[in-house]
Amino acid sequence: MPTIRQARVGEMIKRDLSEILQKEMRDERVALVTINSVDIARDFSIAKVFISCMGDDRDKALALKALQGASGFLRGQLGAMLELRVVPVLSFRYDTGVDKGVRMFELLKEEDRFFKDNPQVDEPAPGEPETPSVASSPIREASE
Repeated sequence: MPTIRQARVGEMIKRDLSEILQKEMRDERVALVTINSVDIARDFSIAKVFISCMGDDRDKALALKALQGASGFLRGQLGAMLELRVVPVLSFRYDTGVDKGVRMFELLKEEDRFFKDNPQVDEPAPGEPETPSVASSPIREASE
């Protein structure tokens, strides 16, 4: 669990790094990069920067390579913006949570289409007691 100071410094780095990427980086490989979060080491020496970006795996790899190559420049720019004694070394990582969330959303949409196309799946078999189904649950009804 990060300390309050670690969380605050992480948010400052996230905000300022996003601004630098948007306004000062001319590299097309980082044009569609979003900084999702920044985790700061307890001694403030390293900042793990979690990113996501649009595109396929090749685009993601190119974006990470570009950011790692520009980490010295980015750290220098952060040093000019932040009032820290020492600016942490930046370590960029791809945030797989976004991809997992997108995949989960796609699976839920696929399930919804399946139940709309196959309404008989929700009906109990002859002689079986009627039980509430996932398709008719209050959660599903609330989301529609």
